Amino acid sequence: MMRCDDIREVLGAWLDGELRQADAEEVRAHLAGCPSCGEERRQLEGLQKALQDTFHAASTSIAFDSFWRGVERRINQKRFWYEDALGWVRDVWTPPQLAWSVPIAIILLLLGMFSVENFLPGLRTGIPRNNFAAVESIDAFGRNVAVLREDETKTTIIWLYQNQEGDDESTGEKSETSSSF
Repeated sequence: MMRCDDIREVLGAWLDGELRQADAEEVRAHLAGCPSCGEERRQLEGLQKALQDTFHAASTSIAFDSFWRGVERRINQKRFWYEDALGWVRDVWTPPQLAWSVPIAIILLLLGMFSVENFLPGLRTGIPRNNFAAVESIDAFGRNVAVLREDETKTTIIWLYQNQEGDDESTGEKSETSSSF
C-alpha cells in the first residue's frame, strides 16, 4: 500500500501514463480516497493544461514550413567526399586539437630519428653507432674456448684451441697430460 508521500512522488508519471498498470491502479484508488492527494492531482493537471495551452499558442506563431523545407533540402543535398574531408581538416585545426600536435610532432621526430636506420639500413643519419666486440676466453680442463661477439653485424665466432705450452691458465700450473681436439 502506497503512502501519500509515495503517491506525490509518482503523481506526475501517473498523469503522463508512464506507470505500470498495477501501480497506476493503486495510485487511482488512493486518489479516490485521499482529498489532499486529490488536490495535488488537480493542481498538477491545471499546471499541465496551462503549459500545453502556452506551448500550443506559441507554436502557431512559429513558421515551421520554412524550417522543414531547410531540413529537407539539407537531407537531399548531394555532398562530395572532399567536402567531408575539408570539414574534418577544419575540425582538426581548431585550437584545442592543435594543442596535441606539438607533442605528437616531437614523438614522431624522435621515433623517426631512432628508427630510420632500422627501416632503411643503408641510410646513415649522422648518429654514431657503438660497435662493440668482446672476446671471452674460457679454460675447461686443458681445453680452451674463445668466443668473439660483435654487435653491429651480430656475429659470434667460437675458437676451440689447445694451449701449446701445456699451461693450465686457470691455475697457473703446467699440465701433465697433453690433450688434443
